[in-house]
Amino acid sequence: MRIRLKFRKTGPVKFVGHLDTMRLFQRAVKVASVPVAYSQGFSPHSLVYFALPLGVGVQSTGDYMEIVTATDIDPTIVKDNLNAVLVEGVRIEDAFKVGDKSDSLMSLVQAADYDVRIAKTEGVTLQLIERKLQAEELIVMKKGKAGIRPLDLKPMLLECNVSEEPDSILISMYVLAGSSSNLNPDLFVQALLEGEVAEIEKQVTRKEMYTADGDTFIPLDTFGREQ
Repeated sequence: MRIRLKFRKTGPVKFVGHLDTMRLFQRAVKVASVPVAYSQGFSPHSLVYFALPLGVGVQSTGDYMEIVTATDIDPTIVKDNLNAVLVEGVRIEDAFKVGDKSDSLMSLVQAADYDVRIAKTEGVTLQLIERKLQAEELIVMKKGKAGIRPLDLKPMLLECNVSEEPDSILISMYVLAGSSSNLNPDLFVQALLEGEVAEIEKQVTRKEMYTADGDTFIPLDTFGREQ
């Protein structure tokens, strides 16, 4: 049986990296007595899978993982048992069964929603950001295996809305995400503000992840869901 879980990761725990988050859930599954299945071979491991890794310092209200169980179990029981042992800031919001032969969770991810809240300063204004977004290209210098090269982020930006708050600017962005094409929020902010991301006070929240269904994207808490 394959169970998909939607969870949030907010507060100080957002600074826990992806590998440590995986270990946290693997321990929680064991402590919660979830009948997880194990791989075969000389070094068996629990069949727990995650969607797109979350960057350190980025929080999420719509992250996903899947657990393959050795026996059938009510997904609601898995949700409740895990929430009873997980650390503060990590909470399972939903749990449901998906097909055993469905594609891997990571390969399903093709788009995501982010909220990026940037503190207003003398050089960070709504007008600057709107002017950048109206340009035909949004170029950032990205370091890769072939060295540093210019990258246009505009083709990966599906939709973007900007609003001004008393002390900050809120950017709500709907972007391509996943293994084939992935818009990194840090690079996006760097391209908008032409500065080093480390020097910019910001808060990034990944709100939802999507997969393609024909000509549209649908959230992972809908795709493949079985009653």
